[in-house]
Amino acid sequence: MQTIAEFSIPYLQCLDAEGNTHGSLPPCADNGPELVKIYRMMVLARTFDVKAVNLQRIGKLGTYPPALGHEAVQVACGAALKDEDCIAPVYREIGTQLWRGVRMIDILLYWGGDERGNDFAVPKHDFPWCVPIATQTLHATGAALWPIDGLIGFG
Repeated sequence: MQTIAEFSIPYLQCLDAEGNTHGSLPPCADNGPELVKIYRMMVLARTFDVKAVNLQRIGKLGTYPPALGHEAVQVACGAALKDEDCIAPVYREIGTQLWRGVRMIDILLYWGGDERGNDFAVPKHDFPWCVPIATQTLHATGAALWPIDGLIGFG
């Protein structure tokens, strides 16, 4: 047998398998309380998602797109936003929505078929859920081009 090719994938490792730091941490890891808040939100998003999938599978919730494995990206996106920023959420953006203050009951209302779930108590200027793939890009582009009262979006 002959080796035809070899390759490697560069990566940055911050923690080892036991959770100990591996080398120096990036600057974003300096704020311990904020990291704990982000981690807790990731756990909340995953727990909510598991419960919602279970409700959907026993017929107590309508269509529901599982977001398993998306928690870190969703919560990080939410954490990076300012309160005045506007989002056009995709259908699996549970972590971002929870971070922004959308109530779990509103998420369940929406995925149970009740459009009142899109009437977020906070943030009022975010767009409703977008289920068809990539339709939110048009909404986001329009919002970015239309500043109102110092806000981007519907103010």
